[in-house]
Amino acid sequence: MYKNINLQFVISYFGLTPYLIIIIDKFFLHQIDINIAKDFIFFYSIIIFVFIGSINWNLKKQISKWKALYGFSPSFLSVLIIIFYLYNFKVYTFLIFCFLLQLILDYLTIFTKEIDRLVYYKIRLPLTILIVLSLAIIL
Repeated sequence: MYKNINLQFVISYFGLTPYLIIIIDKFFLHQIDINIAKDFIFFYSIIIFVFIGSINWNLKKQISKWKALYGFSPSFLSVLIIIFYLYNFKVYTFLIFCFLLQLILDYLTIFTKEIDRLVYYKIRLPLTILIVLSLAIIL
């Protein structure tokens, strides 16, 4: 039974746990200060955003300059988002927009060329939608 479970799928979906905890607390428990919850979810989302960009890299072979820049762009955008956040700009909507743009660009640049799109349809698409919905609910 356990041989059919893909650990990468389980770990990927396990990453939604902080969002679920904050949502449950926001609506039912009221134990976490809302400002701390928003800050935590903001920075946690930034980490995920950067991680998604970095998974497109393949260090075993030479990749195109475009793909290297594309993989680096979430890191660069995250630094800008954090700077604006620290200066009290409302960047939550922009962060949600970045997640959705990254999802669309990943599909167009990476997954349309691959024969196996299982990763996109079973992990990438549902998780991004759940993250975006969670951000909208929390923030």
